[in-house]
Amino acid sequence: MDFQLICQALRDLAVSKSTSPKADPRTFVAAAYSADAPQEELHEIITKYATNVHGVYVWKTSENSEHNPLRKVVIDLFCGKEPNAKLKRADIMEAAKIALKKEITTHEYNKVVSELCESKGSLWVLRSGDGKPK
Repeated sequence: MDFQLICQALRDLAVSKSTSPKADPRTFVAAAYSADAPQEELHEIITKYATNVHGVYVWKTSENSEHNPLRKVVIDLFCGKEPNAKLKRADIMEAAKIALKKEITTHEYNKVVSELCESKGSLWVLRSGDGKPK
């Protein structure tokens, strides 16, 4: 997701939560306004949870924490390449073997790659970050 979409999603989330009957709407209104804070401050907060890969922010962690080491390997591969890079399965598997010092399973590979990437034939590209669901 790009920076502007993240800010808009924060505003939308705050507004939607403010209508909850148990919520103090003032808290969520303040949260919505915080999305308009200086970009440097927001960037510092966002980068605690997401990695900027050539203008696209990618969650550092997954719902399944056991896949996070492999997730980091794939993110690092994209960070080390040019924007719009394409990765081969063999490149990911080799990088994982070196970084993690183990062979990864097909299940691990499929889970992480499907979360982060889109298939372009036999190659993988980073999801566009356009905010559209997978």
